[in-house]
Amino acid sequence: MEQTTLSNFRNSLVESYDQLFRNANYYFGDRREKGFANLGLFQPETSDHETACENLMERLLGLIRQQKNIVLDVGCGLGGSTQSIARHFPPEKIHGINISEYQLSECRVRIPQANFYLMAAESLAFRKNMFDTVVSVEAAPHFQGRYDFIKEAYRVLKPGGELVVADMLFTAQPKKFRKALANQEIYKNLEEYRALYEKSGFCDISFDDVTNACWKGFTEYTKSRALKNLITKKIDGDIFQQLLKFAKKFEELPVLAYVLVHCCKPM
Repeated sequence: MEQTTLSNFRNSLVESYDQLFRNANYYFGDRREKGFANLGLFQPETSDHETACENLMERLLGLIRQQKNIVLDVGCGLGGSTQSIARHFPPEKIHGINISEYQLSECRVRIPQANFYLMAAESLAFRKNMFDTVVSVEAAPHFQGRYDFIKEAYRVLKPGGELVVADMLFTAQPKKFRKALANQEIYKNLEEYRALYEKSGFCDISFDDVTNACWKGFTEYTKSRALKNLITKKIDGDIFQQLLKFAKKFEELPVLAYVLVHCCKPM
């Protein structure tokens, strides 16, 4: 992608997400206050979105085998993922990157001890062999080159370091959320996706397919919560219809899978 086109895409993406995150109707419960912006992982007993977001982070971070010091959070959003990481790693050893200054400002308030930078995932401005762990939660669908990100993650990881990624893959270009999901990489199957990690040099690659718990769980929760809020008069009919329309757009996305990835850089 040409530099001007890439810059325009990132500006459009930032504008779209910043506007969404400032919209109070997008959030349920304490999800906004906790800094979460991901779909979450819904288990049968999950009763709120904040818990679903915590579930996702705990499942992903649970894949990390050696909880060593220096961590990079790629696409740190509003800081919810970074807060979860800080429960497992020293916050002063955590580095987060994002392409939105607004979102970074939210992160700095939530985790003031951590380090945050305006930076693109496809061209990391960190030295080689710097991090023990790289984490990325639902940011990869917005990267203009997953392979570029994966190569960069490999470069900045120490030998023996681990990469964990929560990613949603598509079988066709989405017709909904075009600003946020423009220029998607299309995959026929998970083996094509696995090849990106293999080509980058990673080993011990594993996938956990959580499509039903994440993508489908999010849409079902959005609808049920909207109905509950309508009945209890927390929202009016117009907001209810907006939320149903939002959920329907998600249901219509051509999703191949929502996967949690773990892999290692060889020693």
